[in-house]
Amino acid sequence: MYSHTQTGWMTLAALLGAVVAIGAAAEAEPEAKIPLMLTMAFLVLMLPLFGWLTVTVDEEAVTARFGVGLIRRRIKIKDILSAAPVRNKWYNGWGVRMLDTGWMYNVSGLDAVEIEYQGGKFRIGTDEPEELVRALRRGMELGGRLPISPSA
Repeated sequence: MYSHTQTGWMTLAALLGAVVAIGAAAEAEPEAKIPLMLTMAFLVLMLPLFGWLTVTVDEEAVTARFGVGLIRRRIKIKDILSAAPVRNKWYNGWGVRMLDTGWMYNVSGLDAVEIEYQGGKFRIGTDEPEELVRALRRGMELGGRLPISPSA
């Protein structure tokens, strides 16, 4: 029904830049080579874990997953009470965050959709907030949570 992947270009650039800098430092400081190489390996592993965010919506659930999917959150459509576009504060940052209103997954930018569900709130950063809200409403309609409207 809905699937969108947003790439975190700044995250990828920062991680790659750090890998290059650490690689240069490891060559310049032979006695620190092993810890620097371990740090570099850790950062390389972060690329497929946090480099992009994929959001899918179907009649059963909304799923937000970072990178290859080891870090993910799934909320059943039947548990969703509301969904609305919101704007994150610049200091909320990117990645997995605990905000005062609940958890947030964000890979880039300030636009997001806040989902209120039975049990709390969850924000999903997206460069398509209106499309994601429409998909959530459509999923809620198909799941019998909302009456089907002709504009959905």
